[in-house]
Amino acid sequence: MTELAIFPLHTVLLPGNKLPLKIFEARYSDMIAECMREDMPFGVVLIYQGQETDTDIDIFTVGTSARVSDWHNRDDGLLGITAEGLRRFQIISTHTQDNGLLLAEIEYLEEESAVAIPDQYYYMEELLRHVASNQAENPSATDFNDIVYQLIYLLPLDNSLKQQLLEVPDCLERATVLHAELIRLGVIQYVSADNNPPQG
Repeated sequence: MTELAIFPLHTVLLPGNKLPLKIFEARYSDMIAECMREDMPFGVVLIYQGQETDTDIDIFTVGTSARVSDWHNRDDGLLGITAEGLRRFQIISTHTQDNGLLLAEIEYLEEESAVAIPDQYYYMEELLRHVASNQAENPSATDFNDIVYQLIYLLPLDNSLKQQLLEVPDCLERATVLHAELIRLGVIQYVSADNNPPQG
C-alpha cells in the first residue's frame, strides 16, 4: 500500500485530465509545497458530504492521484496550480493530521492501456474533437481509454455520474455507461447528423 495526502474537492479528476486549483488553506499550501519539493503525487477525491474547507467530511473511496504540472502566483496573492490526473486508486484507511490534512493508505487500481476503439464507439473520437474545439482544449488522447476519460471530463455531466464512471474497472464497461448517457442527452444523434461517423 501507498500513503497519499488527500485533497477533497467538489469535483472529479480523472487520469490524463488537468484541473486548475486555487490554494488558500495552509494545510494544502504545505502539502503542495512538499509534493513539488519531493516530486510526490497527492490524491484528489470527490466529497460526498461536507465542504472543501471542513476537516470532518465524507468522501468517496475511489479517487485519482495527481501531480503539479504547472503553478503560478495569482494576482490575489494566492497560489494557483494545475493538477494533472495520473492513476485511479482505492482508499483503504484514512487518518487526519493535527493541521487537518487527510492522509490515506491507498492501493492503485489496474488500468488498461493501448485499448483499440470499438467500431460502435468510433463516434466518441469525433465527439471529443468537437467538444474540445468548443472549449479551446487540445485533446491528447492516444487510445480509447484516454478518449473516454477526456469525454467524461469535458462533457457537462453530473459529478455523481463522473464518479460512477471513475469507479468502473473496465474501459469498455465505462464506455457502455457513457454511451447510454449520451443517448439520454441526445448527443449521439447530433454527432451522427453532423459528423457522419462510420456505423459499427
